Amino acid sequence: MIDSIKADQAVGIRQSCAVLGFRRQTYYKRKQGHRPEELDTYIADLLHQVTRRFVAWGFWMVFHYLRRQGHSWNHKRVYRIWKAEELHLRLPPKRSRISRKYQNLLAPDHINEGWGVDFLSDWVVGPNQESVRVINIIDEHSRKALWSEAYSSISAKTLIEVLNLVVQWRGCPAYIRCDNGPEFISHKLGEWADEYGVELRFIQPGKPSQNGLVERLNKTLRVECLNLEWFSSLEALNEKIQEWSVIYNTIRPHSSIGYKTPDELELQNQNLYFSVVAV
Repeated sequence: MIDSIKADQAVGIRQSCAVLGFRRQTYYKRKQGHRPEELDTYIADLLHQVTRRFVAWGFWMVFHYLRRQGHSWNHKRVYRIWKAEELHLRLPPKRSRISRKYQNLLAPDHINEGWGVDFLSDWVVGPNQESVRVINIIDEHSRKALWSEAYSSISAKTLIEVLNLVVQWRGCPAYIRCDNGPEFISHKLGEWADEYGVELRFIQPGKPSQNGLVERLNKTLRVECLNLEWFSSLEALNEKIQEWSVIYNTIRPHSSIGYKTPDELELQNQNLYFSVVAV
């Protein structure tokens, strides 16, 4: 621009720069091929490449990463480009939420038609103060506790082993209601359910009340057993849980089934949904 004005108006560089508000040093540098906007474009591209690869990194992490790659640009320049590219407005990465459809919450009409499965956390007072998790499985019709046992840890493999043991003496249910924990959404459990023809009914995230029957079992186990004493070992805890399970299924009346016991309800019900099979 300055060169064209200089040629058309026959004025000097000093006067042209003064009229246009240019510094003469800038003019001479650009005559020598200095193009800072081209470097800015390169820096912007590099910033986008780094942020696409490392989505959780902020400005200073990216800046020092580029410094370690051998780029010595001033942090103020890099930050100006960072803001111009609106990289400071990026949302922090979040894991996509699991979407589940609302399921019918009514208890089934037949025994062994549906099970509720959930985990309960507790700990034992031993040398290591070990944390434990309890697997609870309930028949949603008769309210019978089909399995209650504590483990130091529970994986999908452990859960499948327990389900196989229950299936051996109880038979397969039509469905299992559970939450969206990693053990339940695992491929191994999905393959097991497909093999046995069992539907996995996942509740909606953040709504444990949709698995209310087994949640009620969890509370009853905690109030009537776990909270009453300290346990020195996993073995002592499981022994007490098994004693409580017998009381829960054979002695304790349940208001939801007319103050009968689960075993009594199943004995009185002649049209059982299940037949005991060996798997």
